[in-house]
Amino acid sequence: MTILDEIMTNAELRNTDLVKIFPGELSHKTVQKARFGTRAISKKLQQKIVDALNAALAPETLWKRADIFPQEAPHENVESGNLEA
Repeated sequence: MTILDEIMTNAELRNTDLVKIFPGELSHKTVQKARFGTRAISKKLQQKIVDALNAALAPETLWKRADIFPQEAPHENVESGNLEA
C-alpha cells in the first residue's frame, strides 16, 4: 500500500474524485498508477495529484509532494556536487 493509497482509502476518496478536480489533466489511469505504484509518473503529474488531493481534502490537511512520493524527494545530503548516503 502506498502513502497515496492509504490517504485516499482513509478519506474514502476514489480515483474519480481526483480526476474531477483536474479534468483533462489527470486520468483515472494516471491516478491508479500513482495510487498503487505500478509505474513511475512524472514529477509534474505527481504535483497535479497532490494538488487535487489537497483540493479534495481542504481545509483539513495539506500535503506536499515529498510527503506522498518520498522516493522522488531531493537528496538532502548534497555538498559540492557529491551525493552522500
